[in-house]
Amino acid sequence: MLFRVAGALAVMIGSVGLGLYYAAKESFRVQDLLEFKKALLILSSEIEYMRSPLAVACANIAKRTSLGAQRLFGRFSEALTGGDGETAYQLWLASMEKVRERCFFAEEDWSVIEGFGKTLGYLDKQMQQNAITYAVNYIDEKAAALQIQSDKNRRMYRSLGVIGGLLITVVLW
Repeated sequence: MLFRVAGALAVMIGSVGLGLYYAAKESFRVQDLLEFKKALLILSSEIEYMRSPLAVACANIAKRTSLGAQRLFGRFSEALTGGDGETAYQLWLASMEKVRERCFFAEEDWSVIEGFGKTLGYLDKQMQQNAITYAVNYIDEKAAALQIQSDKNRRMYRSLGVIGGLLITVVLW
Protein backbone atom coordinates (compact mmCIF):
# COMPACT_ATOMS: atom_id res chain seq x y z
CA MET A 1 0.00 0.00 0.00
CA LEU A 2 2.88 2.31 0.80
CA PHE A 3 4.34 1.78 -2.68
CA ARG A 4 1.01 2.65 -4.28
CA VAL A 5 0.77 5.88 -2.36
CA ALA A 6 4.39 6.73 -3.18
CA GLY A 7 3.78 5.93 -6.86
CA ALA A 8 0.61 8.01 -6.94
CA LEU A 9 2.46 10.89 -5.31
CA ALA A 10 5.31 10.60 -7.82
CA VAL A 11 2.86 10.60 -10.74
CA MET A 12 1.08 13.67 -9.33
CA ILE A 13 4.32 15.56 -8.77
CA GLY A 14 5.57 14.69 -12.25
CA SER A 15 2.38 15.68 -14.03
CA VAL A 16 2.03 18.92 -12.06
CA GLY A 17 5.68 19.66 -12.85
CA LEU A 18 5.05 19.09 -16.56
CA GLY A 19 2.01 21.36 -16.42
CA LEU A 20 4.05 24.09 -14.74
CA TYR A 21 6.86 23.68 -17.29
CA TYR A 22 4.54 24.05 -20.26
CA ALA A 23 2.83 26.98 -18.56
CA ALA A 24 6.18 28.72 -18.17
CA LYS A 25 7.63 27.75 -21.56
CA GLU A 26 5.81 30.50 -23.46
CA SER A 27 6.88 33.13 -20.96
CA PHE A 28 10.48 31.92 -21.36
CA ARG A 29 10.13 32.48 -25.11
CA VAL A 30 8.82 36.01 -24.48
CA GLN A 31 11.80 36.69 -22.21
CA ASP A 32 14.23 35.44 -24.86
CA LEU A 33 12.56 37.60 -27.53
CA LEU A 34 12.66 40.72 -25.36
CA GLU A 35 16.30 40.09 -24.50
CA PHE A 36 17.09 39.72 -28.21
CA LYS A 37 15.27 43.00 -28.84
CA LYS A 38 17.46 44.63 -26.19
CA ALA A 39 20.52 43.22 -27.96
CA LEU A 40 19.36 44.64 -31.29
CA LEU A 41 18.79 48.06 -29.77
CA ILE A 42 22.27 47.99 -28.26
CA LEU A 43 23.67 46.98 -31.66
CA SER A 44 21.80 49.85 -33.23
CA SER A 45 23.39 52.34 -30.86
CA GLU A 46 26.80 50.73 -31.35
CA ILE A 47 26.42 51.19 -35.10
CA GLU A 48 24.97 54.69 -34.93
CA TYR A 49 27.05 56.33 -32.22
CA MET A 50 30.04 54.22 -31.27
CA ARG A 51 30.95 52.99 -34.76
CA SER A 52 32.45 49.89 -33.17
CA PRO A 53 33.69 46.98 -35.27
CA LEU A 54 31.14 44.17 -35.40
CA ALA A 55 33.16 41.82 -33.15
CA VAL A 56 33.55 44.50 -30.47
CA ALA A 57 29.90 45.51 -30.72
CA CYS A 58 28.78 41.89 -30.30
CA ALA A 59 31.10 41.42 -27.31
CA ASN A 60 29.58 44.53 -25.71
CA ILE A 61 26.10 43.16 -26.37
CA ALA A 62 27.01 39.84 -24.73
CA LYS A 63 28.19 41.70 -21.63
CA ARG A 64 25.01 43.77 -21.36
CA THR A 65 22.37 41.11 -22.06
CA SER A 66 21.40 37.74 -20.67
CA LEU A 67 19.66 34.52 -21.72
CA GLY A 68 19.77 33.50 -25.38
CA ALA A 69 20.94 36.87 -26.69
CA GLN A 70 24.02 36.78 -24.48
CA ARG A 71 24.90 33.30 -25.71
CA LEU A 72 24.29 34.08 -29.37
CA PHE A 73 26.16 37.38 -29.53
CA GLY A 74 28.97 36.06 -27.32
CA ARG A 75 29.53 33.07 -29.60
CA PHE A 76 29.28 35.28 -32.66
CA SER A 77 31.85 37.72 -31.27
CA GLU A 78 34.23 34.85 -30.53
CA ALA A 79 33.69 33.46 -34.02
CA LEU A 80 34.37 36.85 -35.60
CA THR A 81 37.65 37.33 -33.74
CA GLY A 82 38.84 33.82 -34.54
CA GLY A 83 37.25 33.48 -37.98
CA ASP A 84 39.00 31.56 -40.71
CA GLY A 85 37.99 33.72 -43.64
CA GLU A 86 34.32 32.82 -43.42
CA THR A 87 31.66 35.42 -44.03
CA ALA A 88 29.80 37.03 -41.15
CA TYR A 89 26.65 35.21 -42.21
CA GLN A 90 28.38 31.80 -42.07
CA LEU A 91 29.71 32.61 -38.61
CA TRP A 92 26.24 33.80 -37.55
CA LEU A 93 24.72 30.49 -38.68
CA ALA A 94 27.39 28.51 -36.83
CA SER A 95 26.77 30.55 -33.69
CA MET A 96 23.02 30.02 -34.01
CA GLU A 97 23.50 26.25 -34.22
CA LYS A 98 25.64 26.22 -31.07
CA VAL A 99 23.04 28.04 -28.95
CA ARG A 100 19.86 26.73 -30.57
CA GLU A 101 19.22 24.01 -27.99
CA ARG A 102 19.55 26.40 -25.06
CA CYS A 103 17.00 28.96 -26.21
CA PHE A 104 13.22 28.96 -26.21
CA PHE A 105 12.83 30.51 -29.66
CA ALA A 106 10.36 28.91 -32.07
CA GLU A 107 11.26 28.10 -35.68
CA GLU A 108 9.67 31.31 -36.93
CA ASP A 109 11.83 33.28 -34.48
CA TRP A 110 14.95 31.49 -35.69
CA SER A 111 14.09 32.31 -39.30
CA VAL A 112 13.87 36.02 -38.46
CA ILE A 113 17.14 35.81 -36.51
CA GLU A 114 18.76 34.00 -39.43
CA GLY A 115 17.42 36.63 -41.84
CA PHE A 116 18.88 39.33 -39.65
CA GLY A 117 22.22 37.53 -39.76
CA LYS A 118 22.24 37.81 -43.55
CA THR A 119 22.48 41.57 -43.19
CA LEU A 120 25.47 41.57 -40.84
CA GLY A 121 28.77 42.80 -42.09
CA TYR A 122 28.05 43.99 -45.60
CA LEU A 123 25.26 46.59 -45.52
CA ASP A 124 25.80 50.28 -45.02
CA LYS A 125 24.77 51.95 -41.79
CA GLN A 126 21.27 52.97 -42.89
CA MET A 127 20.39 49.56 -44.34
CA GLN A 128 21.68 47.88 -41.18
CA GLN A 129 19.46 50.16 -39.10
CA ASN A 130 16.50 49.19 -41.30
CA ALA A 131 17.22 45.50 -40.76
CA ILE A 132 17.37 46.06 -37.01
CA THR A 133 14.09 47.99 -37.12
CA TYR A 134 12.42 45.15 -39.02
CA ALA A 135 13.59 42.58 -36.46
CA VAL A 136 12.55 44.79 -33.53
CA ASN A 137 9.09 45.28 -35.03
CA TYR A 138 8.70 41.51 -35.44
CA ILE A 139 9.72 40.98 -31.82
CA ASP A 140 7.30 43.63 -30.57
CA GLU A 141 4.37 42.08 -32.44
CA LYS A 142 5.27 38.51 -31.52
CA ALA A 143 5.94 39.30 -27.85
CA ALA A 144 2.60 41.08 -27.49
CA ALA A 145 0.73 38.18 -29.11
CA LEU A 146 2.63 35.60 -27.06
CA GLN A 147 1.95 37.46 -23.83
CA ILE A 148 -1.80 37.35 -24.48
CA GLN A 149 -1.60 33.68 -25.50
CA SER A 150 0.58 32.84 -22.51
CA ASP A 151 -1.87 34.39 -20.07
CA LYS A 152 -4.68 32.30 -21.54
CA ASN A 153 -2.73 29.04 -21.70
CA ARG A 154 -0.98 29.28 -18.33
CA ARG A 155 -4.10 28.34 -16.36
CA MET A 156 -4.97 25.59 -18.84
CA TYR A 157 -1.54 23.90 -18.63
CA ARG A 158 -1.51 23.98 -14.85
CA SER A 159 -5.01 22.52 -14.71
CA LEU A 160 -4.16 19.84 -17.27
CA GLY A 161 -1.13 18.85 -15.21
CA VAL A 162 -3.22 18.35 -12.10
CA ILE A 163 -6.14 16.67 -13.87
CA GLY A 164 -3.83 14.45 -15.94
CA GLY A 165 -2.02 13.36 -12.80
CA LEU A 166 -5.28 12.56 -11.07
CA LEU A 167 -6.52 10.62 -14.09
CA ILE A 168 -3.35 8.55 -14.36
CA THR A 169 -3.39 7.91 -10.62
CA VAL A 170 -7.03 6.74 -10.66
CA VAL A 171 -6.52 4.54 -13.74
CA LEU A 172 -3.40 2.89 -12.33
CA TRP A 173 -4.75 2.53 -8.80
